[in-house]
Amino acid sequence: MDYGKLDNFNRLKVLVLGDFMLDKYIMGSVKRISPEAPVPVINVKKKEVHLGGAGNVINNICSLGATARIISCIGKDESGDYLIRRMNEKGVDTRFIWQKEEEQTIVKTRVVSKGQQFLRYDEETVRDVCEEYVEYVEKNLEAIFEDINIVIISDYGKGNVTFDSAQTVIRKARNKNIPVIIDPKGSDYKKYTGATTCTPNMAEFRQVIHENGELSEKEIAEKAQKLCEEINLDYLLVTRSEQGMSLVEKESGHKADFPAVAQEVIDVTGAGDTVISTFSLALAAGLSLPDACEMANDAASIVISKFGAATATLEEIKSRGYGGRATKLLQLNELVEIVKKLKADHKKIVFTNGCFDLVHAGHISSFAQAKALGDILIVGLNSDASIRRIKGEKRPIVDQVNRAKLLSAISLIDYIVIFDDDTPEKLVEAIIPDVLVKGKDWAGKVVVGQDVVEAHGGKVSLIDLEDGLSTTNIIEKIRNTYH
Repeated sequence: MDYGKLDNFNRLKVLVLGDFMLDKYIMGSVKRISPEAPVPVINVKKKEVHLGGAGNVINNICSLGATARIISCIGKDESGDYLIRRMNEKGVDTRFIWQKEEEQTIVKTRVVSKGQQFLRYDEETVRDVCEEYVEYVEKNLEAIFEDINIVIISDYGKGNVTFDSAQTVIRKARNKNIPVIIDPKGSDYKKYTGATTCTPNMAEFRQVIHENGELSEKEIAEKAQKLCEEINLDYLLVTRSEQGMSLVEKESGHKADFPAVAQEVIDVTGAGDTVISTFSLALAAGLSLPDACEMANDAASIVISKFGAATATLEEIKSRGYGGRATKLLQLNELVEIVKKLKADHKKIVFTNGCFDLVHAGHISSFAQAKALGDILIVGLNSDASIRRIKGEKRPIVDQVNRAKLLSAISLIDYIVIFDDDTPEKLVEAIIPDVLVKGKDWAGKVVVGQDVVEAHGGKVSLIDLEDGLSTTNIIEKIRNTYH
């Protein structure tokens, strides 16, 4: 993959037609059942509001460094005003959002405790946008398409993507040789006729081809090609969860498969929005179809390892490990949220730390022993500055970015977090692992963070070390041999 082309993302502008809404979260703790009815009582601790629906596509586009322009009809109400303010804060062009008194901005509210959703209630009135709005879009097409590099149609089935609105945008884009990428909804794809591609998941693909049973790989290719021919798509990109994704071309019928990147699944919410956003920007930046698929796969693997409708950044994608493995490197705040969800799922968290400068067999042995003590292994990695303070100005040999890449390629490790302090005390206090791992050379000493871990019912485990294997010894051997 030509990662240099990713630097073009900040010069790209995406036109998004779709159903925009707000996702509200009410989070708290449950400790009792209501005396009024057999329902849990939530003690509310926090409330959050996020851009939802096609708004999450915008989140992903902005997270990857590009800019966006929106076509949509929402309510002229408090929620609609808030949605526009949030978009404007992200630098999104909202001039072509139409607010109508008769419409209601869609709001979906979820009540959550310990990562579990107890209740969801929706505020919405679903109906197709009026002809007046479609006429407004037609009259302003030149301004709408100014400086646009690619079009995304994000159809959530809430009324903004009708046959007329979709075809108005698709025809104009085709006349300008601008690709149109569609996240489809429903069983009738005629309104998407002439687009570049659609990106259904397997359930949506079965729905549109009217097949309920399992499909062979050959059948997937044949039916995808037939769908492309029926509605004049250049190709179809089918997302397949743990099986990755499959790209089928209209002309040749060739099916290319892109296996999913192995990663701990925390939350699949919004992964489809990440796929279509990343794939679209990769195409617009000049990446090949296969590379665009690979990049979308990588981005999806990053977001499903986070909680909620998360996004991936270019830095995360660029710093992925070798062999196609998406990065396991997280910021501490991201890791803390993931650990909360993992603990709610009764996963046993193991933590160890070190410099891991010039990774060797002794390190691998330590990781294997640590991983065997629980379900999830988190590695705290000393930053370059931290190592210089501890080991001197000539260290590290390998910088923190490349050390993180190497660790990301080790399947025993689930997550990595870099810390600047001389000790991982703050990490341990934030994560509170079930098992804190150090080498047996710490026997008889107080391990940093031991008091915190044991106070929460955890333990410290001292593991065996490989005799004679250390980065310092390797450096000395190289010096003595090649001096």
